[in-house]
Amino acid sequence: MEHPGCLLLSRPTKTIVSLLAVWVALLSMAAAESVFADFSALPGGKPCRSEVVPADGKSLLVTVAMPGAKASEPVLQSAGGRVQARVIGHDPVSRLVFLRTEGTTTLKPVEWLGDARGTVGGTLHAAVDGKPVKCRAGGWVKQVGGKVLPLALLQVSFDTAVPPPGTPLLDAGNRVAAVVFQSVGGNTCYAIPAEAVHRVRRDVGESGGLKRGWLGLTLDPASRIPRVVRVLPDSPASKAGVLTGDVLMGVGSRAVAEYADAANAFFYLVPGEAVQIRLMRASQAYEMSLTPAGQPRN
Repeated sequence: MEHPGCLLLSRPTKTIVSLLAVWVALLSMAAAESVFADFSALPGGKPCRSEVVPADGKSLLVTVAMPGAKASEPVLQSAGGRVQARVIGHDPVSRLVFLRTEGTTTLKPVEWLGDARGTVGGTLHAAVDGKPVKCRAGGWVKQVGGKVLPLALLQVSFDTAVPPPGTPLLDAGNRVAAVVFQSVGGNTCYAIPAEAVHRVRRDVGESGGLKRGWLGLTLDPASRIPRVVRVLPDSPASKAGVLTGDVLMGVGSRAVAEYADAANAFFYLVPGEAVQIRLMRASQAYEMSLTPAGQPRN
């Protein structure tokens, strides 16, 4: 029943209003002062410049150090001059670098999406050279040149040139869904999903980097089928009853259809935090709870 005095918007009008709200937010983001981290080159490597993104509403920042760049001592610059910050953690797998500001910045706090999986096939937005631009999340990249990646990256196509590493990509709700990792030619790039940033961030304050979870089972990377080829004695997998020959079907909320899916799922394991895994054994489905241990030292 329509309430007297209430103006009900039609569906097209609501859509236009929603799009205008997104556009206004993007213009505000583009107008805000940007901060960039300049990384020097490692011996034989290359320097890089990456955009810095607020990782919380306080003083934590995150950016990306490309391979070949020295992650430990970036120089942060804004249009207003140098920004004082120190590196508190770096993950060499994802290349994420977390910093803590030691002064004040004019960076506007941003909201992060919890998980970027729902953005695949959708439109995202970024600010490039002070102007809002659109991009599209095309799908997941799990391997490059036949090599399985340690975590799946989001493939993103832009209407313009790819912006610098670290550039935040926002969804329709103006939440950061991913940050640019690197250009791969043309107007396409790979991006690090928000959930990977959250996964690394939770360990940074305590240990300075990611603490990998370990189940004690081995899969054959040469086989597309995620079949268990070894279960280490006295490991979480052994204690839970995983057997050689089992086929891994899922880890937590992540489905596993091939070896690359398992590698990505293992990236998100947290030592001491129980996870449900799904297995197929002789045409029979099983589900069991495992508590990953810390990655053993070699």
